[in-house]
Amino acid sequence: SGSIPPEVPMAKLVPPQLVRSLMSSGCMGEFDAGASAFNPDESAALARWLARLLATRTAEAGDAFVDTLAAVLEAGTRRHRVADPLACHKGCASCCHQQVSVPAPEIFAIARRLRRSRALAAAQARLAVWPGRRVVDPARVLDPTRPCVFLVDEACGIHLFRPMVCRAIVSLSKPACLRRLAAGNGNIPFPRSHEAIRQWIETAVWTAHSAAGLEPRGYDLEAGVAAVLADPGIEARWYAGEAALAAAADPPLPPQTASEITRLRQMARL
Repeated sequence: SGSIPPEVPMAKLVPPQLVRSLMSSGCMGEFDAGASAFNPDESAALARWLARLLATRTAEAGDAFVDTLAAVLEAGTRRHRVADPLACHKGCASCCHQQVSVPAPEIFAIARRLRRSRALAAAQARLAVWPGRRVVDPARVLDPTRPCVFLVDEACGIHLFRPMVCRAIVSLSKPACLRRLAAGNGNIPFPRSHEAIRQWIETAVWTAHSAAGLEPRGYDLEAGVAAVLADPGIEARWYAGEAALAAAADPPLPPQTASEITRLRQMARL
């Protein structure tokens, strides 16, 4: 079933100063006049660090990869906080009724942390009756009848280690969210900085995959975690280049993302 290679000592996994700054103080992004711009040095540093972690191919480095994403997003959105209050709160789960696509390292980290948590038994019980992967209808992104398998009593059962995309999706209007859930689609007002920072981090994530010789591709959260909980050896096989998560794989990334990966690899000299 494969095994994770020997772990690299933590001393070798200390991020460079610029990445530590991103994790604590956020990015220097600018979001004026409907456009967004990021500091090239910050972009290159983040991509290099994430690529180094993926190239290490260990569980420890994978967890550091995921923790870096969460910290950079949190610090960035805190630094660029908007004046209007967010409408999101515990018990508001409108957005938790859609397919969620995440990188493989997040799948592995969530499964690993679930195994160590008190939520494992409940998650396994729900997965045992899980109806399977969603059929994504572009005309109906949300499905009120299909809550996320990790949603418990209108609250996220993996909130402490939820995916980056779930951390980034926020709303400025609860009524707009409820209308969107009922209709299956529609727009909600959100801080532009959140979306721009999420896309910026994702570009670094996919660039790191490419530089580390791993396929830049998202995976269905529910299907991926279910597979890894059932077979922990998937992680080592995926890092070895096998299509071990093929059953949970989402469509390939769009050509525009591939172009962004190429540009950032050149900028970061990866």
